[in-house]
Amino acid sequence: MIDVNNDLSQKFSKGTRIIHWITALLIIILFPLGKYMDEIPIAEKLGLIQIHAILGTVVLLLTLFRIYLFFKAPRPADLKTGSKINDLIAVWNHNALYLFLLGASISGIITLLIGGYRGAIVNNDPTLVKPHSEIFSLEGHEIFVLLIVLFFVLHVLGVIKHYILTKENTLKRIF
Repeated sequence: MIDVNNDLSQKFSKGTRIIHWITALLIIILFPLGKYMDEIPIAEKLGLIQIHAILGTVVLLLTLFRIYLFFKAPRPADLKTGSKINDLIAVWNHNALYLFLLGASISGIITLLIGGYRGAIVNNDPTLVKPHSEIFSLEGHEIFVLLIVLFFVLHVLGVIKHYILTKENTLKRIF
């Protein structure tokens, strides 16, 4: 056990805590939904694309508001792990998640518009969707999503690692 003394009575603002958990839930929904949609014909997935786009837009808005709260709302001090490199990795993991969430959201909106998905949904006409090879933003969207999943998993593993090494329940700060 590493001896660190983090003040776990300090919590993030209520807004930050709510946004954190809603965003986590939406990531858990959006990733498998996107993977599922990859496997079915366009004619069968227009409704799912619409749901995916709405939920993705909610993630964008929540992320923007959470970034605002990051600078405006009081927040607890960064956790210490007993290792300067681990402390730095934790901070950059959070920053990267924000960046990747913004990237996935923006590339998703671009894909929706240039790929013909918006028109296909509005007109209920799947023939308006361009082939994937013609939608330059789709690959970027997929890369951002994979990075989100990777860093999401690293974030969860970091919480577990912190608990094992320091015996501190750091989730108290975000519940």
